[in-house]
Amino acid sequence: MCVLAAAAIAGASAQTSPSANAPTGPLMYYAGQPGRLTQDRDALGGNPFASALVEVLKREPRTLVDFTALLSAANARHSGGWQQMQFPKKLPFWRLDDPSKKRVALILINADYSKSAGVYSLPGAALDARRVPEALKAAGFETMLVLDNDAAAARKAITEFSAKSADADASLIYVGGHGIQHKRLVYWMMGDYPEQDEKWLPTHAISLDEIGKAGQARSVNLVLYASCRDDPFLK
Repeated sequence: MCVLAAAAIAGASAQTSPSANAPTGPLMYYAGQPGRLTQDRDALGGNPFASALVEVLKREPRTLVDFTALLSAANARHSGGWQQMQFPKKLPFWRLDDPSKKRVALILINADYSKSAGVYSLPGAALDARRVPEALKAAGFETMLVLDNDAAAARKAITEFSAKSADADASLIYVGGHGIQHKRLVYWMMGDYPEQDEKWLPTHAISLDEIGKAGQARSVNLVLYASCRDDPFLK
């Protein structure tokens, strides 16, 4: 198990008008490709995907297409080309530079894996737990941080965020920590994962599909997954 990856996919994504039956999405952004590991620390001390997000938000992109292109390129640069970002080919039109629209963000990060057998803790993710919320707040997002909680506490926060996002124009969920992709499903691993055995996935991990359903905003719902997509249970 491991954390974080991404990179640049050439060409801008096509824009489409948001559906009248919003909420839309979720729009999944993966820091790395299937089967690939990602990096916990780059030259700035955190994961490259988080470094890219902080950098891009400061540049104040106008639209979701601009945001995506900049994030992909920055992610590749911060990872030295190791991480290649995967994202939707078609994106709805959404203006990031409109301060009148309510936007909310949920940051899910596990950095302390001292209670997990055979899994190392993540100092880069610990740094990201500070800088990612700060960057999102500066960009106009109301933020919630869930750091080093167990699955029950994390699910409670996800449910609370879902209700909150329903009253927003846009939602963003950032996921950092150890992660895997097993049998085509992507999982966020809790810090108390008992051992490297797939039997613990239902109780000590949360699927990205479950996390993505929490975004209920009217115009756009983003999920930024910064973790690995390898499969330690592959036999």
